[in-house]
Amino acid sequence: MDPIHYHQSLNVVIKKHLAKDQSKHKSITGFLKSVNDLCYTFENEKEHLKSQIRPNERKYVEINTRLKKEVEQRRESVGKLMEAIGKLDLPAKYQMPNFNEDNLYEIAVFMKKILVYQKGIEIQLRKAKEEADRASNAKSEFLSMMSHEIRTPLNGIVAMTYLMQQEPQTPEMSENLKILNFSTENLYSLINDILDFNKIEAGKIILESIHFNIKELVTNIKKTFQLNASSKNINLVLNFDNNIPENLIGDPLRISQILNNLVNNAVKFTNEGSIFLELQLNKIENNYATVDVSVRDTGIGIAEEHIPYIFEKFRQADNQISRRFGGTGLGLGITKKLLELFGSKINVESNVNEGSKFYFTLSLEMAKQNLKTISNSENHDFDQQTLQGTKVLLVEDFPVNIKIATIFLEKWGMKYDTAENGKIAVEKVLNNDYQIVLMDLLMPEMDGYTATENIRKFDTKIPIIALTASALNTQDRVYEVGMNDFVTKPFNPKELFQKINKHYLRA
Repeated sequence: MDPIHYHQSLNVVIKKHLAKDQSKHKSITGFLKSVNDLCYTFENEKEHLKSQIRPNERKYVEINTRLKKEVEQRRESVGKLMEAIGKLDLPAKYQMPNFNEDNLYEIAVFMKKILVYQKGIEIQLRKAKEEADRASNAKSEFLSMMSHEIRTPLNGIVAMTYLMQQEPQTPEMSENLKILNFSTENLYSLINDILDFNKIEAGKIILESIHFNIKELVTNIKKTFQLNASSKNINLVLNFDNNIPENLIGDPLRISQILNNLVNNAVKFTNEGSIFLELQLNKIENNYATVDVSVRDTGIGIAEEHIPYIFEKFRQADNQISRRFGGTGLGLGITKKLLELFGSKINVESNVNEGSKFYFTLSLEMAKQNLKTISNSENHDFDQQTLQGTKVLLVEDFPVNIKIATIFLEKWGMKYDTAENGKIAVEKVLNNDYQIVLMDLLMPEMDGYTATENIRKFDTKIPIIALTASALNTQDRVYEVGMNDFVTKPFNPKELFQKINKHYLRA
């Protein structure tokens, strides 16, 4: 056999250990052939193993790289976790342990302690919230009850004062009635301020979006305060920019309340000079009119150091002002919070003995069409003959209120019947033909809400007007149970007349 065909490794051994003639011996040649086959077999198996090992090596490298990356990410996460733990505001008993990033067990134990602590905090907060809710509900119930209890006798005072003012009077009696009327109006304003502030703080006031004429609104406000201003020889001036679109969409009641508070303060704190109620158009954009509103006076002014406090509840510039001019100190606080509901802010400029200027900006949507002119049938003038012969059911449990209401019903020529609670009212409406119902809300046996719900089961058309001395959390429910309108005691006789007339005509 030619040595060139031997495996390379075997060929080296043959050359080294066998003489040239020995490798040709028959027995040796057979042996060498067998060894040569083994060498080639080994070589083939070696290559085969290499081909199998190479992919495993690549996989190992990939796994090793991924593990290193995961270890690095874990180290980074643990580092951030330890940094976050170090920033926690922990109680003294939970001192930060001195652990390192490899001691995950200690970190896990410490995190468990933190979770237990946080759970305890959550339980305490939940209990505190429940207690706060109970306290808030108790406060609302108390204010509602006190509102009812105060307004009920006040209703009698207001109504009797009104009736006495309609009769012939001596000059002395007329002056006494003016004082009485002024005192009741102050008491009524005090109650309203407290209730309004409570409703605003409780988030119970939601602004309406209705059409109104802003020029008419501010003109009526001027007329309201004109008499008081004239009695003090103060000139009350309204400057209205005619470029302002008159017909807008917003909450005229709350806008009136804001302006009433500001103009009332201006009249109260001005002894001579002038008061200016001014509205200027700022811009019109995207169907919204932005109006700059200001109330400026020449009154006593406010010291610069007192300005930050005048918008706090039950707070006035100083104690002397409270003694000299009276008031609750709630008017400006209510004004500030109402303007915040409009997305606006109250501003003030003032100098002592030179006067004050309160100003703000309102952005209101423009109405797409002018307000319709009210027809004669809907123009509820205070003509006492309009309701002549109208059949009304008065549902009321308090004798004084019954007496007062029936005096006006008789004065207007109405035919009335009474019911002392809601249960009797339901039976009377079922068995009689009334044209309108005046419904008190808080009564024994059955309240006005339940009575209205029962009446609506068999009569959906008869107008029902709520009469209540409680002004908290009532208005929404009044409409929910099916009543048509709402009059708060002590009621203004003209307002009650107009609302009866309005719903009677539409029925």
